Amino acid sequence: MTDKNQKAILTRSSIPPLSGDTPRLDVFLSYVHTHLGEGVQGLAFATNGTWTVLGFDKGSSAEKPKLSVTPIDGREFDPTKIFELRLWVPVKLPDKPAEGGVLAREFRWVNGVGAVELTLTSGAAEASSEGTESASVGGWFNKVSYLQHKSVATSKKESAPDTGTRQTKQGKQDSPTNDMSALEFIQEEDKYGNTVVVEQLFTGKWS
Repeated sequence: MTDKNQKAILTRSSIPPLSGDTPRLDVFLSYVHTHLGEGVQGLAFATNGTWTVLGFDKGSSAEKPKLSVTPIDGREFDPTKIFELRLWVPVKLPDKPAEGGVLAREFRWVNGVGAVELTLTSGAAEASSEGTESASVGGWFNKVSYLQHKSVATSKKESAPDTGTRQTKQGKQDSPTNDMSALEFIQEEDKYGNTVVVEQLFTGKWS
């Protein structure tokens, strides 16, 4: 944790609603599409399953973008069933990140709670200016990866996520697998000085 290249800044910015207390899903999707375009990846947690988001549907409009997801056998994707959504920008981490370089960027929406934009950059944090809507904190980052397991219920070209198991060592595989990369944001605990993982941002692409 002492390497200067491992220092990082996590900035959290609220995404304002057009009306009401929290942004609706369509408002959130329009915001993300405006800031990032179609090339996003993500996870949509719905009452009928967890869906891997492959980007925005190219046939939809920028004002009312629709998500493109990996099909789940026997189920129909319905945006009205989504209760949590995570969208991120695929980022390839350089060997030596430049000072101030973006390491990860993720947009999150929770139904009835709100929406935020998280940006992880390389470098040491400075004090946040009072009155700003963004809050920045300093810490360190650590790269991790997860195996993308093939789903029996889908075709060979489709894959289902397995984000519950962190890959820690190599093992023999019966079929080729791909990794989903992510970055852990680590801070030092005030009371005892222990380092703890306080946030994780995905950075990879679904295969």
